[in-house]
Amino acid sequence: MNVVFTQEDFNKYNEMVKQDLSFYQKYLKPGARILDIGCGLGCTAVPLSALGYEVVGIDNDKKVVEAAQENAKNFGRKMDVVYGDIFEIDKKFGKDSFDACISGGVLEHFPQEQIREIMDKQLHVAPLVIAGIPIATKEDVKDEYKDYEKRICLDGIYRNMWTPDHWINQVFKDYNILEHRVGKASEAIGGFNEIFVVMGRKK
Repeated sequence: MNVVFTQEDFNKYNEMVKQDLSFYQKYLKPGARILDIGCGLGCTAVPLSALGYEVVGIDNDKKVVEAAQENAKNFGRKMDVVYGDIFEIDKKFGKDSFDACISGGVLEHFPQEQIREIMDKQLHVAPLVIAGIPIATKEDVKDEYKDYEKRICLDGIYRNMWTPDHWINQVFKDYNILEHRVGKASEAIGGFNEIFVVMGRKK
């Protein structure tokens, strides 16, 4: 994967986003304002902006932010990328600054208590959260991993590889889950098993 997208890279990520476009369109009006937390190089944010959404990406790696800004400039439309800590988004942005917060491959890097903290901060700046999260399926989980709490992937980055049931009934049990589905992520980002969850504020 290139840090700065080639046309081929963008086309690949654009197709990835289009696969889930109906999911976004179900909950967001055309031109909705979206905050992508842990946006990375903009693999989701840039195509969404190209499709007409107004997107702000935030990441805590300055070099990644610079690359994402270049990708936004080359392939995006209404898009900005800023450096910042996702634990500070409620201070950086006001209440209801966005129509939705999105993330892909972010929440699994944190312990359960911090995930809930991130969720609360997202639901402060937007009434809707859409998250894509890598998961362990029942087939993945061996008997000796009954708690399947801590798994270290081959790249050495900490990830919680929990089952969908654990995410829904434990991690997100106190949140207003509007919809969730389990499937395969696009081959553009690895084709792993993932859960896609939409959550809103409690009424």
